[in-house]
Amino acid sequence: MCRLTRFVTYAAAISLTASSAVMFTIDTGAAWAVPPSTTGATMVPLRQVLRNCDYSMNSSVGGKGNGSATAVIRRAGSSAVADVHLVTAEPDTHYDVGLIQAPRPSSATCGPGDPGTTYGSLNTDGAGTGAVTVQEGLGPGTTGVWVVIQRADEHSQNPAEFYSSDFIVPV
Repeated sequence: MCRLTRFVTYAAAISLTASSAVMFTIDTGAAWAVPPSTTGATMVPLRQVLRNCDYSMNSSVGGKGNGSATAVIRRAGSSAVADVHLVTAEPDTHYDVGLIQAPRPSSATCGPGDPGTTYGSLNTDGAGTGAVTVQEGLGPGTTGVWVVIQRADEHSQNPAEFYSSDFIVPV
């Protein structure tokens, strides 16, 4: 059922972004073109991939959550805005949601308070559904942004649950 839900989410995201002209990067590093959006917003599916701050995959940590997440990312003046939605996640649970500017060097950190990042709080309801809008002013040299959702693990430095953007959205 989880795979079916995720498939439906991806299919919806693909059909919604079928009219947006952006370049995005897949995990292999290949660039793909997507047609232009008439609204200036891009729908981005998030999946259970833990990413390093330079957007490379951290393949040593596997996903543990059952949630399904999407973000609608747009530019508003000199800021990037992400409307983030999480469903079928842990009920009554706190998640940190970050909007991270790219490119970033692999040596840079991207936690709350770090330059080029902004974080908000998402708290799910009794059904495991939550939403938050995160906005951040764009720094010099920023060409794109991506979203991360994380739930802290009290016994590890790795998050207990995480989701990240399937691609970097140009801004």
